[in-house]
Amino acid sequence: MKNIKNQNIESNQYIQTLIDNFPFMVWLKDADSRILVANTAYANMVGVASSAELIGKTDFDFFPPDLAQEYVDGDQKAMQSTTPSAVTVPIKNAEGAYYWIESYKSAVVVDGKVVGSLGYARDVTENILRENEYKSIVENSSNCIAKYNRDCERIFLNHANALFYETDSTTLIGKTPSQYPGGASAKALEKSIREVFQSGENQHVAFKLTTRHGKHKIMHTVLTPEFNAINEVQAVIAIGQDMTQSYEHLDRIHHLAYFDAITRLPNRISLLETLDQCIKKTDRADCAFAFLMLDLDGFKAVNDLLGHAEGDLLLSEMARRIERSVRPTDIVARLGGDEFAIVLSTMQDPKTVGVVAKNVLEAIKQPILIQGTELFISASIGIVICPDHSRDVSDIVKYSDIAMYKAKKQGRNNYQFYSPDLSQTTIERIDIERALRTALQNDEFLLHYQPKVNLETQRIVGVEALLRWHRNHSEMIPPNRFIGIAEDSGLIVEIGEWIMLTAFKDAVRWNTGRHPPINVAINLSSRQFIHNNLLNVIKHLLKKTNCDPAWITFEITESLLLNDSIHITKMLKNLDNLGFKISLDDFGTGYSALSYLNKFPVSEIKIDQSFVQGIADNNDHRLIVQAIISMAKSLGKELVAEGVETAEQAKYLLDCDCKVVQGYFFSKPKPFNEIDMQASWKSAI
Repeated sequence: MKNIKNQNIESNQYIQTLIDNFPFMVWLKDADSRILVANTAYANMVGVASSAELIGKTDFDFFPPDLAQEYVDGDQKAMQSTTPSAVTVPIKNAEGAYYWIESYKSAVVVDGKVVGSLGYARDVTENILRENEYKSIVENSSNCIAKYNRDCERIFLNHANALFYETDSTTLIGKTPSQYPGGASAKALEKSIREVFQSGENQHVAFKLTTRHGKHKIMHTVLTPEFNAINEVQAVIAIGQDMTQSYEHLDRIHHLAYFDAITRLPNRISLLETLDQCIKKTDRADCAFAFLMLDLDGFKAVNDLLGHAEGDLLLSEMARRIERSVRPTDIVARLGGDEFAIVLSTMQDPKTVGVVAKNVLEAIKQPILIQGTELFISASIGIVICPDHSRDVSDIVKYSDIAMYKAKKQGRNNYQFYSPDLSQTTIERIDIERALRTALQNDEFLLHYQPKVNLETQRIVGVEALLRWHRNHSEMIPPNRFIGIAEDSGLIVEIGEWIMLTAFKDAVRWNTGRHPPINVAINLSSRQFIHNNLLNVIKHLLKKTNCDPAWITFEITESLLLNDSIHITKMLKNLDNLGFKISLDDFGTGYSALSYLNKFPVSEIKIDQSFVQGIADNNDHRLIVQAIISMAKSLGKELVAEGVETAEQAKYLLDCDCKVVQGYFFSKPKPFNEIDMQASWKSAI
């Protein structure tokens, strides 16, 4: 009997030792939820010294009433069930900290009667926190996340995924991509999912969707396999990124890069790519195409008269007219400014190109009403048949430019075909005009200044600003090669603004703290006077540079006065009222302008160098110079003689009472930093 008792004690000790070594809580309760047996892990959790202190106690002895009642209710549920019950519940330990436990309970049955409950529990706090974190990340992710089973059915998707489809999750769960939303892109996605199940390797898919509202969307998706314990693919995880907005941005960027904002036509970049494609096509097949360059005649004058906003309306209307004059397969582009281009992509007979050109010219010359003003615009067109003359894009553009220039010389409102026998002069002129268009932005211009010397004091009293062009910063182009082209093309207006800005700044540098001031002369083109914004531009530049108008002389030509324009008269008077000096340049070389000298606010006359250089050996020139000086003195005008190259010329002018001169005898035009304002020529004459 004693041995049996000892054996029972030993058995109980073994059992206690066994359950004490369990890494989680174990307990046995009677039908009233009183603890009969529990392990050390349980004792540690409730904060008692040993598991023996737990015997006979209930959960109400250790836990808050609400938790204790939940545990006891769980005991009763387990005793009433024939299968174990599992729950995840919060628990409070001896330190007062709450954490999560996963609890399993089952009924204890003796002789067919339920006498209590058996339970064990493990700490799953870290797992739950990790799972909650995972759920939070997945649900709050901006990426579209979905999970597919082997039948390609969605068994999970997050909120972002439902938003992408613009529907609720119940519409998507349990359905394959081909079932919803369906379509070719969905079938391709489904095919890729099946391939991931087969290969166990990632796949990248671009999925396109048209929503029920007609919006086009695109998602870049990575399909990743999820493996089970034996390394079989049990599911496929899809992580996608909505790229719709990025593609829309790319489309907008592409449109800005390849299309003109004003006319909505393809721009120069797009056109050059089209030309390149046409050339490659001719290489593959025996076919030809035509390239037409078109320039609107008189557009710059309209722009100056009505302003840029109305000029843009005119350009837009011309673009539509050109488009309506060609076939749908032909390409119309805007090269910039008032230049357009047409690519006739297929051409059977060169005569048809002439027909198209005539149609375009006829459409353009129809009157257009802008701001209540009826305008008549014509065009000049240059045509190149390709690839007869070249297979190089730049050559084709250059040749069409040459032909277009020929059309302008023929009286405008016509078209001309390119031929190699066009003069080299024409080619050079076009080359210079094209280079001038980028010279300003490339900072290729500079000003040189030629001193004006008072013959009595032998000191510098002023300078004339003279434009120089350092083409590509490598070649100096003489003014006589580009000034006339700048005038004809209208580029002189923009260049003239740069000249005034630079000269105003230099006048400020010279005259700050100087008395008497150095006067800076600036040549104004008649084209600048046509530009109706000249006065506002000058006022803006004065304000920007803090230049005093009294330091500046504007030089104009006789021909400008002979126009007898009310606009020019008003402009000159406004400049005079602002404090500028007006000088009449190259006097005597044009028509007689004596009757105009008192009509306009001209305060200075410049004797042209052609007369000055002849006074040494030409009596007629001497008489002309004397007459000009006498006339100027009688009218109260100041005098400047230009082109003085010898001491003899200088002395003669001084003897005739012309005191201010300029010319190579005193100084060539030089950059600002090389002008010595203290220079003296006392021993020169």
